[in-house]
Amino acid sequence: MVEYRPGECNIGEAEQRRRALLGAVAALLTLGLVTWVFGFDGPWWALALAAFPLFGAAEGYFQTRFRFCTGFASLGIYDVSAGGNDRRRVTDDAARRADLRRAWQIHGYAAAVAVVGALFLFGVAALVSAS
Repeated sequence: MVEYRPGECNIGEAEQRRRALLGAVAALLTLGLVTWVFGFDGPWWALALAAFPLFGAAEGYFQTRFRFCTGFASLGIYDVSAGGNDRRRVTDDAARRADLRRAWQIHGYAAAVAVVGALFLFGVAALVSAS
């Protein structure tokens, strides 16, 4: 059984699976967009849009990896139950601050992945168009 630990763990197995699914769906959206641009001559500027699903894919991955939901942290709740149906309120102010720090850390990681990923795609597009 997983226990709530402020700033470290605020979701159990069921919620982790939901975050992993979110990341997988976002990764598929990214793949679809990239396939459209490179495979079907979509406009190169559309690769900038890839930053959004890349952010979602990274956010889903990091939330699963860290067993931590950024949305729950923002709402001041946690759910470490096995079934994902026992949300509880975080009542301690220090715990709430620790949760928000972790949430912003995960957002920062996901944003960095999204920016680097989009820049990488633009670099590949430039190499492809140059040849």
